[in-house]
Amino acid sequence: MAIMATDTVKKNKLAVAITLCLAALPSVAGDWQFTPTLSLDETYSDNVELNQTNEISSLVSQAAVSLNSTYKTRLLNFDFQSTSTNVWYSHDHDLDDDFHSLSSNVNLRLGASGFSVFGSASIKNQAQNGARNSLADIVSGDVVQVERYSAGINYDVNNSDFSLSSSLAANTSETEDRIGERDGFSGNIITSNGSSARHIFWNANGSYQEQENNDLTSRIYQTEIKIGYITGWKFNPFIRYYDEDNKGSLNQGRTNESNSIGAGFRWEATPRLNIDLSYNTPIGDDLDIDGNEQEEYVDANINWQPSIRTQLSANYSQRFYGDSYGLNLTHSNRRLTNTISYQEQLQSFTRDNYNLINLGFFWCPEGDNTEIANCYLPGSGDISFDDYQLVNVSDYELIEDNVFSLNKGGSWQSTLALPRTTFNFSLRANERENLETSDIDEMLSTSFEVSRKIGGRSTVKFVASYTERKFQVNTDNEREDRYRTITLGYNKSLNKTLNLSVDLRHLNRSSTSQFNYEEGRVTLKITKDF
Repeated sequence: MAIMATDTVKKNKLAVAITLCLAALPSVAGDWQFTPTLSLDETYSDNVELNQTNEISSLVSQAAVSLNSTYKTRLLNFDFQSTSTNVWYSHDHDLDDDFHSLSSNVNLRLGASGFSVFGSASIKNQAQNGARNSLADIVSGDVVQVERYSAGINYDVNNSDFSLSSSLAANTSETEDRIGERDGFSGNIITSNGSSARHIFWNANGSYQEQENNDLTSRIYQTEIKIGYITGWKFNPFIRYYDEDNKGSLNQGRTNESNSIGAGFRWEATPRLNIDLSYNTPIGDDLDIDGNEQEEYVDANINWQPSIRTQLSANYSQRFYGDSYGLNLTHSNRRLTNTISYQEQLQSFTRDNYNLINLGFFWCPEGDNTEIANCYLPGSGDISFDDYQLVNVSDYELIEDNVFSLNKGGSWQSTLALPRTTFNFSLRANERENLETSDIDEMLSTSFEVSRKIGGRSTVKFVASYTERKFQVNTDNEREDRYRTITLGYNKSLNKTLNLSVDLRHLNRSSTSQFNYEEGRVTLKITKDF
């Protein structure tokens, strides 16, 4: 949200981060680009407060100044994008505010040593409470400012003997409402044999992350090592060792561990296709997440690159929570690009943890689509009970995420680029399980966009999107929210530096709770580059 006068410390930290990035620029000549931009945005909303009844319309005016810069040399890559936006609401000037966003990255190679230093800074305005409004933006105003900073060092080597990629970074995250803040560091390493290996091959990867928030800590550690013998045939035996440990004071002393050793073989079916298969036995007497003894399991991994434009990697294994999967697929040709991925990871100190709160019992009008503003407290007045029903109204509040959560997420991005028309399709899904309470939340988001050039400088677009969120799935308190959005847009380049766009948007939200509404928007935006 806005940076107020009391946020001087945050402003100073941002200024320091920017200064350090600029100071990293070497004096040698490079490719420097700097583009300041001024934009004016007028958005009319017929339901700016997103109510089912008593809708309030408003004209939301935005004036924004953006600074975009890139600097590149043989050793340095630096980019910086920053926007400051002042917003005025015609229906209530007490809401007038200013918003800031930032995205900056710098990477400096230290000669030919293999070492490089990096840093990043970001400021985003995102939905304050995804259960209340997952699509919140500056116009609706229900956003919170989230700042993230990172700095560290990389070491990379790639030759015929071996390859090595490693990094060590310090990370910090700050939020305006203090939820989801964290400080810590992370490191990872990936190494494998080079092309000159004749007898021994290996693959090893490991990662470690330690975070702290409000005197609570989380430590997430994971490593996998494979060492094998090159037989000269297509089948090469190897030994596999896997170790995972997730613990910290937030877990109240409990650990979520997976520790095993096994043997298997690598089948090099073709130079571009290899499959690893191993049989693994748990080490020690660690229990799984359900308190049962961990069992022997099969681990499988496939890497396939049938062409320079197509690559597939997939794996199956078992961890302390049961079966585990991973997938990465990329494919592209002259017009079509597809990217599909799926991964499973543990997280903590996020902004994804919600607590059910009961607002009480209300007499609400008959029907599924109720709004608490139309309901009455028992005993508050004379009503016709034939037209009302007694409803237990509840909501979800965002709380500190002082637990480990298992996140299973997948995405699919597809682009078809024709001479004058471009089609974009995206699909994202995530399942989050709270490992302390076993509560499950689910999210599904998909969008389809068609844009077409109708002239040398004009483009029209159509966007249809759908978002679905479920909280506490398969419980008596399960809630489902659905957002359906349709957008029509027109963009015209008036000249090389002046751009005009007009958008029409309609949003419909339906919920098994009382948060149901519709909103229509008309947006006119003018952008000037200097």
